[in-house]
Amino acid sequence: MGIETKTPMWLLNSLALGVRAMGPEFGSKAGSLLGDTLRFLMKSKGRLARENLRAAFPDASDSWIRDTEKKMFRHLGRMGVEFLQFPDKDEAWLRKHVQVSGIERAYEALKLGKGALILSAHFGNWEYIFKRLSYDFPKDVYALTRRIKDPNVDLFVKKYREANTGATCILQDNAGSQIVRILKRNGIVITVLDQNAGLKEGAFVPFFGRLAATYTSTARLSLRLGLPVIPVLGHRTTGLDHFVCVMDPIIPDPSLCGENAVEVLTARFTGLLEKAIREYPEQWIWLHNRWKTRPPEETGETVQNGKSEELTAPGDGA
Repeated sequence: MGIETKTPMWLLNSLALGVRAMGPEFGSKAGSLLGDTLRFLMKSKGRLARENLRAAFPDASDSWIRDTEKKMFRHLGRMGVEFLQFPDKDEAWLRKHVQVSGIERAYEALKLGKGALILSAHFGNWEYIFKRLSYDFPKDVYALTRRIKDPNVDLFVKKYREANTGATCILQDNAGSQIVRILKRNGIVITVLDQNAGLKEGAFVPFFGRLAATYTSTARLSLRLGLPVIPVLGHRTTGLDHFVCVMDPIIPDPSLCGENAVEVLTARFTGLLEKAIREYPEQWIWLHNRWKTRPPEETGETVQNGKSEELTAPGDGA
């Protein structure tokens, strides 16, 4: 068992106050500088990002790969600053700088009375999606999140999210039944679906020309409850401005059943994300080891036949 790392809470609070004092314009520049610093310090992550970019864009030049990696780190740095500055961004500011298209699609889904299962990704500033949609939805918004290893950082982020993004956080651990209850109350649940899943939890679907282990719980929940899934993705358009697109709901194909239906639906989710990333590649987390888990036929590993039908929390959490 490793030694548990705890960042002092006073340091986290002081960091937040310092970042808030910068204001949006200077904060954006500071965020880019923070990204450059992270790139220098996280060389192994930068190397992984370049490897993933090279595999995803095999025809790209070396200079494009390095430039995209650099822009990714700068985007992440700016996003971190934007997150800490949430308390100073009111509804008027967010409506001005975060434009939303297609919100009526979510309204139509809510009319069914089955709730709304919103699918997003670690793309653009996903925290802005939580906050911006909370102003437009008539229902409470719940965001599926995952635990951060550092318990103090985990607590800080959870409290900051709930106080400033308009979303109630739900830990992905054994959250399936809670999510079902929320949906049956016609509530709204946001989940993300773009990180590596293990052999037992994932289906292998195409993602940038390679099979990627992808969480299937969102598809299973949709199929079991007869619930459409609404993809929502956002991207940065300029320094301070963002655009969020609420896409057409994905409705399960009634002609498919069993694991085939699950994999087809999961592949549709992943295909939409890939299309968005190809347009704004610097705004996705290439430093994540997305293709870590390999199909058994590649590794020779054996797994139990069939996937569990238990309703677990959909996706992998923000």
